[in-house]
Amino acid sequence: MIVFTSGTTSAPRAVVHSRAGLAAGMRTVAALVAPQPGAAVLGGTFFVLVPALAAGASVALPARSSSVLGRQLVALRPAETYLTPPQLRSLDHFTGRVWTGSAPAPAELLGRVKRAGAREAWGVYALTELFPAAVVEEADKAAFTEDGDLLGHPLPGVGVRLGERGELQLSGPSARHRYLGEQPDPWVATGDRARLTPDGRIVLAGRLKDMVLRRAENIYPGLYEPALHLPDVELAVLVGVPAGDGDERLVALVQPRRGADPRRLRADLRRPLAAMGSARPDALLLADVPLAGRSRKPDRAAASRYCARELGL
Repeated sequence: MIVFTSGTTSAPRAVVHSRAGLAAGMRTVAALVAPQPGAAVLGGTFFVLVPALAAGASVALPARSSSVLGRQLVALRPAETYLTPPQLRSLDHFTGRVWTGSAPAPAELLGRVKRAGAREAWGVYALTELFPAAVVEEADKAAFTEDGDLLGHPLPGVGVRLGERGELQLSGPSARHRYLGEQPDPWVATGDRARLTPDGRIVLAGRLKDMVLRRAENIYPGLYEPALHLPDVELAVLVGVPAGDGDERLVALVQPRRGADPRRLRADLRRPLAAMGSARPDALLLADVPLAGRSRKPDRAAASRYCARELGL
């Protein structure tokens, strides 16, 4: 099976999966989620649909409209729900276990899902090349106070190593066979910078290509963005803005939750911003974060352009 990457990168690639690799990925999902016969499952991805249907569960495809999706959740009361973070942000009622991935899922979002009724809320780290790779439950993520985004332990069979510049590389039976037109390679280069905790958990530091160079210092936004996700924050990114002098300015673009008081939010953000030390942003803007792609991930290039216009850079 050939799957093209989402297109949010500058050069989308054709990912070639073998039948054995797909089967291994679906076995991993089945063992992780354990869908039950007759249970209701809400989710539209291949790796949700096939294991759930094979187990005898009933699967509903999520509605595109957030209002209709909300009514689906109330009517179906699914035992398992898989939605992207942008879909979760618009909802206020959940049941059973909720799984999310394909875009950043901060601890605050997972906590909000549990407060809205979910028994458990899980962040899933996965790629087009390997699904799934690691998972973490909200309680563990909320208890993690170190720098970076905790992804959890790699799932059984997933191999992990760190390459040049700390790039996270993964392997395993469910990894893609190759890229179209290229030779097979057992290791998937994720493009993410990461580190491993002493007990083997993966902590993400952000995309290597998102690195900001300011005053000869390399700043990886993913190390610091989790600290900005306060209760009144919907989404937050750190982006570099070319300043015309060969350097970059680091800007925090924070999207407030609906109804949040902007002045109070700015005051609340002072402490996490000050704690960034030499990586403290040069400016803070409160506005919607641009999104792109099927997964509605933050569009950092568009965010950078917006910040540049607003700051007159």
